[in-house]
Amino acid sequence: MPSEGLLIGIATIAVAVAGFTAVTSTLVPAGGSWSPAMRIRQRAIVSTSFNVVFEALAPLIAFALLNDARAAIVLASAIIAVYAAGVVLFRARQIIRVGGYRSTSGLILLAAGPTATLLFAANAVAFASSGVFALALCIQLSVAVVSFYSLVAAAQA
Repeated sequence: MPSEGLLIGIATIAVAVAGFTAVTSTLVPAGGSWSPAMRIRQRAIVSTSFNVVFEALAPLIAFALLNDARAAIVLASAIIAVYAAGVVLFRARQIIRVGGYRSTSGLILLAAGPTATLLFAANAVAFASSGVFALALCIQLSVAVVSFYSLVAAAQA
């Protein structure tokens, strides 16, 4: 598959981001304990990163089955769009319930997930592009990166 290196590279970066979550467990926020919104962000780093890992591998597996790069991207994009929509709804409810949308980083999180999901859906329907697929993965991975940064920034120096 022509974009195999790109997808494997994104999966590798996602694993590294997940590994950095261990750093956040050693941090102490101002006030002594993480808020519910920050605990959700910590879990989001791991779950989003691993989602990106497996999603980056999906077109490669589909290609191995179908032996058609375009069909593999379309199939992977469609399946991931449906799955990501469920994850986005689940996480959005959690973020809204604990008031995590009251910060700039919370708003970014609420925008990035749906944006990536829409890109996956549009890729399945119209583009069939490994570039659009990779862009959606990177936007999705930005959820983990923003969550990580917000945890580090909230910790006491």
